[in-house]
Amino acid sequence: KQNFILIVIFLIHFTLSATPRLPQVFGDNMVLQRGMPIPVWGWADKNEKITLHINHQTKSVTADNNGKWRINFDKEAAGGPYQLVVEGKETITFNNVLVGEVWICSGQSNMEMPIAGWGKIKNYEQEIKEANYPKIHVLTVVRETASKPKDDIAPAEWKVCSPETAGDFTAVGYFFARELYNKLKVPVGLINTSWCGTMGETWISREAFENSDEFKSMISQMKVLNLDSLTKQRT
Repeated sequence: KQNFILIVIFLIHFTLSATPRLPQVFGDNMVLQRGMPIPVWGWADKNEKITLHINHQTKSVTADNNGKWRINFDKEAAGGPYQLVVEGKETITFNNVLVGEVWICSGQSNMEMPIAGWGKIKNYEQEIKEANYPKIHVLTVVRETASKPKDDIAPAEWKVCSPETAGDFTAVGYFFARELYNKLKVPVGLINTSWCGTMGETWISREAFENSDEFKSMISQMKVLNLDSLTKQRT
């Protein structure tokens, strides 16, 4: 039993200390923007050397004293699938990586409404049946509140468009991506950050209000609240 406990502790420590690490927006099936430098960033141990490969490109960077690193791959034409390989003390490999058009889908219920589910668009069953587009990929960001901008999102997963997955896609985003793909014939990636019922003010930082001549008087009268603590209390 003691040996088992030691093995578990070792595995937990190994998992937490394994480097490098990338934000959750990077993953299998992701789509990278074509025609411009491709940024890749993350964290590692202090001064750790990171080497990255995609298609025919290889780039290296050294993490700074805070363990942060970032590189830009040269621009790529639309294509794939590729592997994005990140080598440090450990190696991370992302598979089925495409290069094409990447769009953010943000807004309230009109954007969040899925093809099926609570929205149920017109002819949704037929639309789902015909949603066989392996070059359209969607990342739906898990909804979280925070009082300050975060450097990462909650664990999420890029999904390939198929009749098995399309029902959960943002309907507006899906039809936009389908139209774009049919016209351009390049991969399309959607990052869905919509949140039903949210007001525009909730997406604006306190600093932005404080720097606004129109809103700085209003924000000065509002208490600074720790949303992270409040959220934990409510859950």
